[in-house]
Amino acid sequence: PHLEEAGWRVAVLDLRALVESPSFHAAVCESAADITRGTPTVVVGHSRAGPYLPGIADAVGGDRLDVVFMDARLPHPGTSWLGSLPPEQATWLRELAAPGRLPTWDTWFPTHSIAEILPDPEQRRRVLHGLPELPWQLVSEVLPAPGRGWHSAGRVYLQLSAAYQATAVQAEERGYRVRSLDAEHLAMITQPARVADLLLSALLP
Repeated sequence: PHLEEAGWRVAVLDLRALVESPSFHAAVCESAADITRGTPTVVVGHSRAGPYLPGIADAVGGDRLDVVFMDARLPHPGTSWLGSLPPEQATWLRELAAPGRLPTWDTWFPTHSIAEILPDPEQRRRVLHGLPELPWQLVSEVLPAPGRGWHSAGRVYLQLSAAYQATAVQAEERGYRVRSLDAEHLAMITQPARVADLLLSALLP
């Protein structure tokens, strides 16, 4: 709503229906291209959506496109989610998985940590409602090399939480425009006006 009030048309992709696709990457890119209905100017990905942004940029196309990583992982073409992790984290993910599946992401962390970043009970209930389990093939799928759309796009990194500070530094080293907010990983839910202002400050001259 804050972006719409500022004159932007906003489209939000629901990823839950896509997690069972034979290729999650292909499904996300196709759905993003469909939902934009024309040539967009900005695509935004949060957290683990970051590595899919190069493929999305290629799929939606356009002569001028800004790609925004919002407290997100950076691209890792040529490897999978699992392969991009340090060995100890990859082992932890394997141990977390039941046969062929990962539990819903809210169970990956202590209960109190979710309550800390989503302190309002009703808001927390809405966010966590309907979370899907993830098939193992999603975390083991190797992401392809990006194409022309990604290489010609402008790149922005918005750091919302301290946990992504090192990633923001890496993004700046790679030439991304970087902006930071002293907030939490889910600040686009708990502090939407501040995050909208941060996004617009990074996009507009």
